[in-house]
Amino acid sequence: MRSAFDLVEVINERIAEHKERAGFRPHSIAVSPAAYRRLVEIRAWEERIGNLIIGCAPLREFETEDGNVALVIDEMLADTAVEVE
Repeated sequence: MRSAFDLVEVINERIAEHKERAGFRPHSIAVSPAAYRRLVEIRAWEERIGNLIIGCAPLREFETEDGNVALVIDEMLADTAVEVE
């Protein structure tokens, strides 16, 4: 059986890979517009706002165990792509 795609898990994995390779956490993470919208939907659900994203503050950072990383929307990325910079 195939597991569901977990965007937050993928982002955390990319951050961990970067930290292991470079020795420090990345300065920013680039996500596609669709991935950004999904992150906003996840935040709305976590804050019990519901499925509507109206009224949600824009996401500018992604929270990690080691601190926050800037979140950038890259319109050239595929729907589920995440790039660490």
